[in-house]
Amino acid sequence: MTVGYAFSHETVFADLRLAAMKREREPSSKAYRQDRFENTERAAKETIEAEQRARREKTKRLKELRLAQQSGQGPTTK
Repeated sequence: MTVGYAFSHETVFADLRLAAMKREREPSSKAYRQDRFENTERAAKETIEAEQRARREKTKRLKELRLAQQSGQGPTTK
C-alpha cells in the first residue's frame, strides 16, 4: 500500500515537472528586461511616495490633536 502511494506521488511530481518544462518561457530580450526593471522602479517609487504622504498626514493629524488638547478643546473632526 505504501509503495503504491509513493509511486503515484512520484508520478504527480513528474507530471508537474513536465508541465513546467513545457510552459512558455518569458521573453528574455533586453527591451523586455528594461521594461520590467522600469515598471519595478516606478512601483517602488510610488510605494515610497505613498508611505511619505501617509507619514506627513499622520504627523499633521497628531500636531492638530496636540494643539487642540493644549488649548483645552476636543479634537477637530473633518
